[in-house]
Amino acid sequence: MQSVNIKNFDFNKYRIIWHILFWLLYLILHAFSSNIYYEDSNIYKILAKYSISIPIDILAAYFTAYYLLPKFLLKGKYIHFMVIFFLSAIFFIFFQRALMFYISYPIFYSESYQNIKFFKINYIFSFFNIYAIVGIFASIKLLKYWFKNQQTTRLLEKEKLEAELKFLKSQIHPHFLFNTLNNLYALTLDKSDLAPEVVIKLSDLLDYMLYECNTPKVSLDKEIKLINDYLSLEKIRYRKELIINFDISGKTSGKQIAPMLLLPFIENSFKHGLSKKKNNPWINITLVTKNEALHFNVKNNKAISKIMKKEEYTEGIGLKNVRRRLDLLYEGAYKLELMDNDDSFEINLEINL
Repeated sequence: MQSVNIKNFDFNKYRIIWHILFWLLYLILHAFSSNIYYEDSNIYKILAKYSISIPIDILAAYFTAYYLLPKFLLKGKYIHFMVIFFLSAIFFIFFQRALMFYISYPIFYSESYQNIKFFKINYIFSFFNIYAIVGIFASIKLLKYWFKNQQTTRLLEKEKLEAELKFLKSQIHPHFLFNTLNNLYALTLDKSDLAPEVVIKLSDLLDYMLYECNTPKVSLDKEIKLINDYLSLEKIRYRKELIINFDISGKTSGKQIAPMLLLPFIENSFKHGLSKKKNNPWINITLVTKNEALHFNVKNNKAISKIMKKEEYTEGIGLKNVRRRLDLLYEGAYKLELMDNDDSFEINLEINL
């Protein structure tokens, strides 16, 4: 026996059948409720009688749900909606009355038909007799509109989020490249033999940034390699003047992280901290993983200068972008602390991967 995949089942494909079943169910329930209320034992007679008047219920339902709702109510044209709704209700009430008076009554109530007056009807009862099912039908349609609108809103929010993340990544890449090229420029001015090595390492970094990190997540090991390559470039720039400690502990293989997320913190330390430190610059980097948690710490000494301000270190473009990316990608799952100590700057980042 062939199984049906409910998840991939296309309800729209059988839309007409669902509508027919809906109205058949309504006809049967309406007839049985009348059978109980009026104590009429002939259910087939009741079904036949309601089969004549039910087209008015159907017309009123589709007119309200497929014309009045989308054209007026959902567009905020409430006065137009109320006026046309009121006029259409009068039309459908008298139209149904005409069917009953000229068709149903002569067939099913031939004995007392002559005593029935056309305009002598309970208009409130007639309204609810038609618009009870119209209200149910329209409510279903409104729920569908709401659900579809929610899906569209979520899709737009997702597309907006993806566009914003791409924009932030595009800002990070030129910012990082600009700083690295400055380092290379300084070496070429000094006619350093290290310039070719910088070009090779820069080529590896660009290959990663342009081709390997264009995915929502990358392996943590790749990000660690990116950091190591960057630190190698900075070692060449500072030569033996710079002391770098990069300690890694815990299991890193198999773990995923957003690309280019950790490097801006290190880059910021060099740009706003170590580049202004004339003597004995140092930077300590610690990366610890435990279960699904990542702890990343960057600490560097700073220049004792009246010009150097905390805002210059903590409000750079790189850190602003990475903070925004953390808000978008790890909302409620990260903790970031920026500390301005007496003789050092320190960044603590904790992420639930």
